[in-house]
Amino acid sequence: MFAFDRHEHRLTSGLAAICSAVLATVSSAESVVVDIDLSAQRFLGDESSLDRGKFINVHSDYSGTEAFMPEDVTLLVDEYGVGFGRFFNSPFNYYRGGPPYPSTQTLEALAPDRRWSKLSNTNAKYHTNKRVVTEHPRHAFTPGGDHEDAARFAADYFELMYTDANRPLYYEPMNEPFVHAGDFGDDQEAVRREMSEFIAAIGREFDRRGIETQVLGYSSAWPSMELWDFGHWNSRMKMFMDVAGEHVDGISVHPYDGTNVTGQDNRRSGSNVEAILDLIETYGFIKWGEPKPLAITEFGDIPKGFDKGYSPASASAHLNSLNHLTFGLMDRQDRILIAVPFITTKSPWFYKNPDNDFEPYGVDLWRPDKATIKNGHVTSFLPTEKFRFYDLWKGVRGDRAVVSASDPDLFAHVFMDGERVFVCLNNLESEPRDVELIHATELSPGITTNVRRLSVPVGKAAIYTDEDVDGVVTEVTLAPHEAVVLRYDLQAPVERTTKAVSTPTYSRTYLQAIKAGEPIAFEFDRVPTGQGRATLRMSLGRKPGMSKKPALTVNGRPFTVPDDWPGYDQANRSDFFGTITIPLPAEVLEPTTTVSVTFPDDGGRVSTMVLVTEIESPI
Repeated sequence: MFAFDRHEHRLTSGLAAICSAVLATVSSAESVVVDIDLSAQRFLGDESSLDRGKFINVHSDYSGTEAFMPEDVTLLVDEYGVGFGRFFNSPFNYYRGGPPYPSTQTLEALAPDRRWSKLSNTNAKYHTNKRVVTEHPRHAFTPGGDHEDAARFAADYFELMYTDANRPLYYEPMNEPFVHAGDFGDDQEAVRREMSEFIAAIGREFDRRGIETQVLGYSSAWPSMELWDFGHWNSRMKMFMDVAGEHVDGISVHPYDGTNVTGQDNRRSGSNVEAILDLIETYGFIKWGEPKPLAITEFGDIPKGFDKGYSPASASAHLNSLNHLTFGLMDRQDRILIAVPFITTKSPWFYKNPDNDFEPYGVDLWRPDKATIKNGHVTSFLPTEKFRFYDLWKGVRGDRAVVSASDPDLFAHVFMDGERVFVCLNNLESEPRDVELIHATELSPGITTNVRRLSVPVGKAAIYTDEDVDGVVTEVTLAPHEAVVLRYDLQAPVERTTKAVSTPTYSRTYLQAIKAGEPIAFEFDRVPTGQGRATLRMSLGRKPGMSKKPALTVNGRPFTVPDDWPGYDQANRSDFFGTITIPLPAEVLEPTTTVSVTFPDDGGRVSTMVLVTEIESPI
């Protein structure tokens, strides 16, 4: 069992206070109400079971580095159920010479040795194909180069230098290329387009050969789609989708809280990332009749305000965002290929740099134990607070149950695995929230509850607790940005009697300019109808202070737009860009449903309307 040293890491401080809050008496009038129906199995499209391989990953390869030992891999896989999601080791890293590229015959001669090198690795039993291979633009892209020959070389590499057993499932030719366009010339618009053509050439060649590896792109580091009246969208993501989208298998994006490489200090988790992804999905639907899947090949936080070097507080600062984004992405499982939290393992390239004095890379799971350094060599490592993300999600699995929260700032997922039920809650607010859990099904007596909690006070180290209590916990107070996993151990499984299928329906109208008093209509075809519930997802790009509360009708019936949305108010941004969720009764929907919104003021755009239905039927 992996354990933290309590004195060294100070991760158990505040235990008594937090555990006492679990059973605190709360006022139902002020509580967020979470309704749970364990008898209703929820599906996202055709998927019900939590796919841990899509979400619970580490940004690393299982073969690791000189410091990443077999016992480390064993710990992550066997103890924590973590997958190895992404690593930098592409064809263009293998050969950095630029064009002309090695011939097919050259790779064929090298292939027998290369094919088996990974399989003979000590950690080969932990191999997974569900991982992304990527590369720095400076190694992969040559402006003005022969992109067709580069694509031939990349396809040769994946075809010949891997076996079917160890070939990665995903290939992202470049990591965050567009923010590096200036490295390749002054005309950045032309460079971005050529980068897109380079990725398109690779996608075409992989498709032509029938290589199972799926090509992803463009790997957006700065998805501020709303800037310049959506000029950022038009000149970057839309351009990429127009040039290369037909030839890639997934659209890759890196949503970070904070400033990733450039741009504003955004808190993307919550409404902003939902608006970004809805825009990509909607435009994909308009172009191809259905969206391309999403690949979230990095996500997390870029915290500020900490001194250089490791501290428990700085190592904890990423955790809130990792959970906020994970909770949100889990509601798109059927449209996501993979999501990789930006957590790395051990980084000799960083701590060996004399300027870094054996300090860990800021997102590493382990840090060098400086007391054990001998002759400049690290002989032992200590865990960092990043492990708390995996502690929280350890063992969480099962089929989804129907769950809804009365406040958009409270994310909730429920999974049932036989006699175990996992109720997963996340508070996006900067204030504590009282939560009341209401079960539609009667739970038998004799139940015990395991309560796992992870919170990170501002500027302080993470507080993680793991406690067993008697009975079913139905009232809980969540600290600001806290994530909680309640595990009920039942006496017997709850019988599933109802199936509820969640389906997004997209409009072919998007990026509609807002003019005061003028209705904007959105039409949805082939809308699932029947008993259940629905949510209208309205995404807006508007200047701060402009109305976010239009008059709204659905098939002619008026509905009120809420004053709240997931995440913060975006007051620090030059433009609000976010999704506001509007609950609707399912009975208002028709196979062809029309939504109309009318704003009282000019300016900005309704970027998308997405109608999400959750229609129930007997199992």
